[in-house]
Amino acid sequence: MKEEPHVSHARYRLHDGPLLRRLMDSPPVGGRVYSVRSLALATDLSYSKIQKMVTEDRPTCTPDEAERIACALSLSRKALFSPISSASADKDEEDTDGPR
Repeated sequence: MKEEPHVSHARYRLHDGPLLRRLMDSPPVGGRVYSVRSLALATDLSYSKIQKMVTEDRPTCTPDEAERIACALSLSRKALFSPISSASADKDEEDTDGPR
């Protein structure tokens, strides 16, 4: 029987959506100004993915997506994102207020 290849479910969490927006609007010297749409095009991600990152409605992404966003902004991935090291690393934490 053939084994399935190991699939990583690692996720990265954006440190701060408003910071991402500020970096898009006012990049470091020599950087490019991005709208949500232009950053989506530059990173080959969807408009809604970038919008949800900026608004922190869905602040997690794959390591590759985090790298593409950071690279487009000429930053290191760790400047914008932290790895999630929890059992729920394969999904966004939608309920942060605890049990209901």
